[in-house]
Amino acid sequence: MRLAPAPVLRSQHSGSSFSNSRRTASPTRFNPVDGVLTLEGPTTDIQVHSHDGEPGLVGSALSLRSDGAASYQSYHPLDDHHHDDIVEHLDVIDPQVATISNLTNAANSIVIPPLSWYSRKPVVVLADAPDDPQDKEKGERVYEDSLDRHVNDVLKRPSKIKRTLRGVWSFLKTPMGIIVGIYGFLVVFWGAAIVFFLAKIINFHNENTQGFWVEVSSQVVNGLFTVTGLGLLPSRVLDTYRVYKIWHYKRKTRRLRAKAGLPPLFDEDDLPDPAYDPNYVHVLSEEEQKDLHRQQMKFQHHQTWYRPHGTATHRAYPINTALWICLFNDGNTIFQIMLCGTMWGLDRFQRPAWSTGTLIPAAFICGISSAIFIARGSSKTKRIKEVEKRLRDALATEHPEDVASLKGGIRGNSSEAALSTAGETEKTVQTPDVVVDEHMTISAAAAAAEKRKMSSDSERRRPLS
Repeated sequence: MRLAPAPVLRSQHSGSSFSNSRRTASPTRFNPVDGVLTLEGPTTDIQVHSHDGEPGLVGSALSLRSDGAASYQSYHPLDDHHHDDIVEHLDVIDPQVATISNLTNAANSIVIPPLSWYSRKPVVVLADAPDDPQDKEKGERVYEDSLDRHVNDVLKRPSKIKRTLRGVWSFLKTPMGIIVGIYGFLVVFWGAAIVFFLAKIINFHNENTQGFWVEVSSQVVNGLFTVTGLGLLPSRVLDTYRVYKIWHYKRKTRRLRAKAGLPPLFDEDDLPDPAYDPNYVHVLSEEEQKDLHRQQMKFQHHQTWYRPHGTATHRAYPINTALWICLFNDGNTIFQIMLCGTMWGLDRFQRPAWSTGTLIPAAFICGISSAIFIARGSSKTKRIKEVEKRLRDALATEHPEDVASLKGGIRGNSSEAALSTAGETEKTVQTPDVVVDEHMTISAAAAAAEKRKMSSDSERRRPLS
């Protein structure tokens, strides 16, 4: 099979292949009054101190969109999920940023629904990395840029527990963190109260009074669970339908590829999409492909932890894990409906003790399981080794101007990541412009990057006249 030459990439502000697609503006904002540079990410905005707003070594190396060329990582049609390279890299290496992202994703999935008038992205300020006198004594390099110092400090001293606790505290200081923190505290407090009263750790020495406070604690917990369990019922039903459709298309793609004699996808969770991979072999119909794209975008808008496609920093989110998360959320709602029926339909003298003793823990376990699966699934998607190498290479440059040569290497790494996530090899076919494998899913940006690499190699090999 011969493939046409790689198509020209759209600019950042162009639309996607599907309708109703939009672009965002620049992902960075600088306030010269207080000297704060804001880096916008998909789930969290990061603020760092800056003297003039100019990027340092890391900022220059990772801000690939600043040169007008679109990278496949930034090639995303949905406005609210235009990934920023810098924040995405920090999410991989920095436990503080990763903790904030995980808590935000869990809160968006379990507690806070998508609202048009409220942004679900917290803004977190990264403290300046402290100067280490030992670094100067050893003659190690001291970076001027705040972001460069932070990245260097994380790579040298990961301190996972310390940075994780710092991430929890940073999240709790945000408006979303305050709401979620108060809600979580009330659930734990009144849930513990039920145990204390039932076990008579707090003993009133009066059965009627003891039973009364067990009832009060149970009704408070039931009310707290009702806010999320029933309040998010429409959203959870829609999300379950959407992730089921995505899961269905995953299985159908696998079945049709096997039937057509095509090799399996390298990553079955990263389903090919003509909006990003125009050179792949079609197995779904055009209507099915549009429906898959629409369900992925809608689901990602509701569930901020979901990544339909791999990038240079993350792999696609496991679809089976996404389905389990939605089923746990549905279980939380189902148990809550049953709990409301027993709590509000029967008084404490008629209600069997096993009902509240079973349904409250069941609803609680479903919510906790959903949060755990979100964090586990997110950790599995991170390309830790590739990101650490990319950042170390950026910090090794002497000046931000030298990053121009490094950008080519980063694009090359991004191209290799795209190729590896779609690597299906049967036989190699060459065209004058690009070399690809038959039946390979390859992004347009990756093909363009490969073409630029081949052109630069040929220029270097040309003898000087």
